[in-house]
Amino acid sequence: MEIKFFLFFAVFSFMLNTYSQVEYVGDDMSKWENAYINFYAAVKNYPGYRVQIFYESGNYSKNKALGVKAKFYSLYPDIPAYIVYQEPYYRVRVGNFRNKLEANAFKEAIKKEFSEAYVIRDNIDLPMVYNPKDLFK
Repeated sequence: MEIKFFLFFAVFSFMLNTYSQVEYVGDDMSKWENAYINFYAAVKNYPGYRVQIFYESGNYSKNKALGVKAKFYSLYPDIPAYIVYQEPYYRVRVGNFRNKLEANAFKEAIKKEFSEAYVIRDNIDLPMVYNPKDLFK
């Protein structure tokens, strides 16, 4: 029994070493780069959090939502903002946060400009962890 376990462990370790030493060169690199980019483009509806900064219905609520989004972009140009219409309300939601801790920290940072901001659970666009051009040089 001990010999079987040892043999299994030795073969498994060899397989792990073999795969960890693979080196990609030449045209194969562009294939991996494209796969990485396509993966992030394809991932939609990832569960996460956003901060809602506007919520209103009625006349001109769409125009107000557009104005709030423009104000947000002028203050935080690197953070994505989304206008969501769920009848009869227009909402402006910002950010793509993977956990509630990040969302709450951002909410506190923008509380001065958007006093009625609050964290909501929403499906997010998966944020890129790395710039693919930097990874594949």
